Amino acid sequence: MNDGLEKLQQRLGVRFKNIHYLQRALTHRSAATDNALESNERLEFLGDSVVGLVVCENLFRRYPDYSEGDLAKSKAYIVSEPALAAAAQALGLEEFVVMSSSEAASGGRRRRSILADAFEAVVAAIYLDCGIRAARRVVRDALLPALEEVITDQHRRDYKSSLQEHTQARAHLAPLYRIVSEEGREHEKVFTAQVLVGERIIGEGAGRSKKEAEQAAAQNALDQLSLHFPEPAAEAAPPDVKNGVQ
Repeated sequence: MNDGLEKLQQRLGVRFKNIHYLQRALTHRSAATDNALESNERLEFLGDSVVGLVVCENLFRRYPDYSEGDLAKSKAYIVSEPALAAAAQALGLEEFVVMSSSEAASGGRRRRSILADAFEAVVAAIYLDCGIRAARRVVRDALLPALEEVITDQHRRDYKSSLQEHTQARAHLAPLYRIVSEEGREHEKVFTAQVLVGERIIGEGAGRSKKEAEQAAAQNALDQLSLHFPEPAAEAAPPDVKNGVQ
């Protein structure tokens, strides 16, 4: 395990003063059945915000002509589970995550949710032990492919996928779409779609096909989500921890 942690620190370009942070970040809950607090879930919670802050900071600085809605959609793509899992795989985190034998046998080392959570937990560990500058560098370097895709607008191809990642992460529900109206002649119809999470309508949009209307509704919903879930404005000072992860 120590050899593995040494290799991972070299890949990350960091040197931990308190290696317990990194050990905790790599411990899946399936390997911490006796004490859930020994898993990486608390670090993943913190890492989610650190990653979000760094991504928002980079988008804000790199794209001064982006509106709030543009920034929100770009962020949604970059911090999505697939993008975070890809970053984890690029670092080879699947080699180091500690999990139960049954979880590993069921394909846990390839599961995107586990990889994405591990990436966020490792970022939190770096933030707590090495500071925000080191965490910022690791996040920026690891998510550079996703940031570059924003430049080419590749992330805008599927608003529905981005919205589903948002709603499943926050509400554990997939969005549902319904066509509420269609107007015009047969070859000139305009469809209006609504997207719902549970019983609540979160977006509406129109298009010349049902699929186009659903994409417009998803885009509208993402715009609304950006208004309701703003990012924290200030950095929090890491706690002074001397004897293991708190």
